Amino acid sequence: MHSSSRKILALFCLTFGPILAPHRLSAGEPPPPAVLLWPDRAPGATGDTDEDRPAIYPYLPSAEKNTGAAVLVCPGGGFLTRCSDHEGVLVAQWLKAHGIAGFVLRYRIGPIYSRQESLLDAQRALRHLRVHATEFHLSPDRVGIIGFSAGGELASMTAAQALAAKPDATDPLDQPSSRPNFAILAYGGSVPRAAGEGTAPAAATNAFPPTFLFCTAEDVGHINPMLSLYTALLHQHVPVEAHFFADGEHGVSLAQNDPVLGVWPELMFQWMRTGGWLTDRPRLAVHGSVKLDGEPLPHGSIIFTPLDSVGAPPVVAYLLGITEVPAAFTLRPERGLTPGRYRVEVRQDAVRWQSNSRNPIMLRMGQKQRSGTLTDEDRREWNAYARQRQLSPAIEGPRVFNRRHPGDAQEQIVEVKAGAENQFEIEVFSK
Repeated sequence: MHSSSRKILALFCLTFGPILAPHRLSAGEPPPPAVLLWPDRAPGATGDTDEDRPAIYPYLPSAEKNTGAAVLVCPGGGFLTRCSDHEGVLVAQWLKAHGIAGFVLRYRIGPIYSRQESLLDAQRALRHLRVHATEFHLSPDRVGIIGFSAGGELASMTAAQALAAKPDATDPLDQPSSRPNFAILAYGGSVPRAAGEGTAPAAATNAFPPTFLFCTAEDVGHINPMLSLYTALLHQHVPVEAHFFADGEHGVSLAQNDPVLGVWPELMFQWMRTGGWLTDRPRLAVHGSVKLDGEPLPHGSIIFTPLDSVGAPPVVAYLLGITEVPAAFTLRPERGLTPGRYRVEVRQDAVRWQSNSRNPIMLRMGQKQRSGTLTDEDRREWNAYARQRQLSPAIEGPRVFNRRHPGDAQEQIVEVKAGAENQFEIEVFSK
């Protein structure tokens, strides 16, 4: 959708009402009281107004929804203003509704202050959240940062220039590290400049925590720096996920009710969930295999959906016919399951399949072809084998099994336990 089309759509919505039902906040809900980051006077403060007193506004989830995760929200505004509503409050409210504590940052801006004071405020805010974790009912080890536009630039500066922990510091807020556990950059952020004398940009990029990026190609002023940042993070082996859409103007925030861009917050949420940021429970290695009607599943997946823990990630193990033991799977601890019960769903995507990497004839002929030793006799054997293979379509559609037998009343459930081997041999039947 081009820029002009989006403007026509916006006019239509204003005139005739929204196409989709909007997410509504409570009418007349007042903002929470500001929590000052320096109760007396911020370093370098030159006045005594709100713009001289950096603070956070807490938006805390209910006890039954609380995951223990927290995100510092940095609104944009070119470091000359703060878009505290659509890139602050609405974002924090969205996080709150998803069980994540959101804290809108009131950071200092120009022309009164420089970006260095903005950075100091963000660093102080992250330390504040860790020191007051018990008060806010959050985990000090699962505190992230999200920034939009200039706020994204601030978030990337904060990620690259974290203040180290000082356990012996007199001020308790100087004791923990200011490094966010994860970072989310929305149409803002770039490869950081050298953090100090003799510090290369690559080293600063290496300091980043796991990072999520969102932007659009239409936002020409920001997509290229973010592409460079994405590449730099990949080269430094920093876990990074990026979603770059074709169309969308700068400043769309969460793009709620946009049928295309509006999916990005859900992608972000699933990234946080899959990364383990929404639960305190440790992840464990899980092993097993899957059989369908007594035979190894030729190609498909097994989906583990958590039943007990708020924020525990669902996990998918793919069965692609490349393991030495047919239909075997292994989930390493960093992508494993947390302790608790899981609903098991088996998906079959093919009736006949043998991966080239496990096919002895393909392996033998491929090796000969690469080494230049493939003979005419080999080619005749290979051609004959290719002609006798059954490669025509053999499945009418995906097949999903969430019970051992189709008529069973109960779904299949497994329990992952700490200290156990957690080896699961899953078997389902089509009849």
